[in-house]
Amino acid sequence: MEKIIMFTNSLTIAAFFAVIGLVLSVAKEGKDERAVFMAYQLFRFLFVFLLGLLSLIILYTSWRTLNYVFLRICLTTSLSLTVFAGLVYWQIIRKKY
Repeated sequence: MEKIIMFTNSLTIAAFFAVIGLVLSVAKEGKDERAVFMAYQLFRFLFVFLLGLLSLIILYTSWRTLNYVFLRICLTTSLSLTVFAGLVYWQIIRKKY
């Protein structure tokens, strides 16, 4: 369990730097209509992705009781995966538009 906690902590640190990179990349696009539309698409994707992951966690916890450590690992992983998926999605929509 300690290795998993160490992995999720390092994943969180990497996600923090990914958020900084994502914010800088979105800000670099400017304020024109295309950039606003792309930012809207990105945040819509982030919301749906995170909502889906949290729904899976809620669905799983309705069947089984999770201890605090495992629930924290699940939440941390879902938030970090959302950031990384958003970074990849931003690169895709930046090339598309």
